Amino acid sequence: MDAETADVTVDIDHQTPEFVANRHSRYHELRESCPVMFNEHYGGFWMVTDYESVAQVARDNETFAHKYEPDAPDGISYMGICGVPRPGYIPRQGVSEIDGPEHADLRRVLNPLMTINAVESNRPRMEAVSAWFIDEIIESGQADLVLDYTTPVPAVLTLEMMGMVSSNWQHYADFFHATSSYESTDERYKSAIAHQPDMWEELRDFAAFRRDNPADDVTTALVSSPLDGRMLSDDEITAIMWNLVAGGLDTTTSLVSWGLHHLGTHPEDRARLIDDPSLIPTAVEEFLRHYSPSETLTRTATRDVELGGRQIRRGDIVFISWVTANHDPEMFDAPDEVRIDREANKHLAFGLGGHRCIGSSIARIESELMLRDVLARIGDYEIDLDGFKPYPGNLLMTGVVSMPVTFTPGVRTGAADPFA
Repeated sequence: MDAETADVTVDIDHQTPEFVANRHSRYHELRESCPVMFNEHYGGFWMVTDYESVAQVARDNETFAHKYEPDAPDGISYMGICGVPRPGYIPRQGVSEIDGPEHADLRRVLNPLMTINAVESNRPRMEAVSAWFIDEIIESGQADLVLDYTTPVPAVLTLEMMGMVSSNWQHYADFFHATSSYESTDERYKSAIAHQPDMWEELRDFAAFRRDNPADDVTTALVSSPLDGRMLSDDEITAIMWNLVAGGLDTTTSLVSWGLHHLGTHPEDRARLIDDPSLIPTAVEEFLRHYSPSETLTRTATRDVELGGRQIRRGDIVFISWVTANHDPEMFDAPDEVRIDREANKHLAFGLGGHRCIGSSIARIESELMLRDVLARIGDYEIDLDGFKPYPGNLLMTGVVSMPVTFTPGVRTGAADPFA
């Protein structure tokens, strides 16, 4: 450790329950005192908390690698994007943890399936699925908005995008939400993790099925497209599928859940969106900025580089906080306030550069549609605040486990059963 680094060094266990529970204020303290700081804990890594430095890391994919390759031939231990220390249950993320020509080719395969036009062409299906799930609860006047709505709608649409059987949404949702929603000591977490090998094999088997039975879906595109001059192995394709399914099931659910929580606890904002639904897209951008469902990620430096006035060395691990960057007062006026009409909202919730979230158009359109439908059909919902439970102990994702509500009972639209 040289003198230049020593004066910006801390020893913080950011995985403790105390830090996690108070992480937003702790990140704020770090950003105000030294936005690029070396943490000696867990073998040492850089914590990056200001907007400008986080954006620099996000844009420069050549200097700050995403890939997970602990024993790379160049002598660097690439630790991927999934935190410090990396949770043992997380496999290599097939989209997010590859770099270079392979990543560029994969984006070329997937991008046409996830453009705004491609997503918009699926809007009738999105509307039908959303309407049916609200139909299932509307007559009762009570529901858990997370379990009964914000989880199943994105899950069904994600599985259909992959070409998989969407009536099996609960099976996948239960697994991926359990790994985010519960502490590692919780029996529900342990039960889910025990089934990880089975989940991997299910995805691998479906990829094999699509090799022999192609269709118009993402999995077919993956099994039939060469990347960087070669066909991918079954395990590589499964890793990509895992990444896409996990992302589709969790991020949109988290974003819409937090948006509904805000509207349920800020009646003036809810009334404004009900009166003027044209503001919903702007509100979604503000929910993205304020809550940042994907809170953090890590990268590995491929060369010596200066960042925020500090010298990052080749092989150093760099931990960046999207949510703290999105609350930087140097970039956003009154950053800790939710302003549903905020203009010029250059948030980093989807990242930047070549690794920017490939599903951002899907997340935006689904979220706008879901918020609109809830406000239009059960807009007077009241949250049982005692039953509201956010994710505990998760630095990678912020989401909601449970949100019981009551509302004025309504009538079904008669939307067709999406699984008929």
